[in-house]
Amino acid sequence: MIETALTDLWYGFGVALQPHNLMWCFIGVLVGNMVGVLPGMGPLATISILLPLTFGIKPVGAILMLAGVMYGAQYGGAICSILLNLPCHPPHAVTCIDGFPMTKQGRGGIALGLTVFASFVGASWGITEMIFLSPLLVKAALQFGPTEICSLMLLGLLAGSTLARGSPLKGVAMTVLGLLFATVGQDLETGSERLTFGLPELSDGIELVALALGLFGIGEFMNSVNQVATVNTKYTNVRRSVSCSDRASRRIFAGPC
Repeated sequence: MIETALTDLWYGFGVALQPHNLMWCFIGVLVGNMVGVLPGMGPLATISILLPLTFGIKPVGAILMLAGVMYGAQYGGAICSILLNLPCHPPHAVTCIDGFPMTKQGRGGIALGLTVFASFVGASWGITEMIFLSPLLVKAALQFGPTEICSLMLLGLLAGSTLARGSPLKGVAMTVLGLLFATVGQDLETGSERLTFGLPELSDGIELVALALGLFGIGEFMNSVNQVATVNTKYTNVRRSVSCSDRASRRIFAGPC
């Protein structure tokens, strides 16, 4: 089985690394970055918008272009989250917590470089696991029933509430508030509306992208409006990951600042 997987993987790389297919993948990553950097534009929305571009392309090139669009849009959202504190989709809300403070310190380039490296390593490891461990994961997933799924969800909620920074009580309150927001909209089983208060806009539930943009973007705007302060706009690049004052003491990088 492993030999078959390696043979198929080698053949797939041979097809994907052909110049014309690699060109479509590069175009997808470039366009995905350009569209994904817009606030509120996640990977799914970017793929939906750019899907007509693949109608005249051969199947292999179209699939590679859509894959490039997805990964490019994910990194484009990280750019907006790190530099502007505006998450393009909910997973980038965590990037705002650590990335934007680095931007205010003049280390936005370092944050972007670390994001590229972490994304490459994480995606490569995830794809490798999916290739070699898919049969085992399928067997384990088929054994999951309602009891196991409920236990897994409770474990995730418990971990999210107790591993949060600060008071554990605030973490539990955050989890309960998230569950309350999740109940807004139509019931999946009966289709009846819950907590919509007669507003048809809430029938589809609360949009997570709009909620994340409101929490981070509008909050940052209200915090900085009408404030006169010096902003460090000199972004350091990836290689200048240590300030000039630290070079002399730590002897990490050579050369002038």
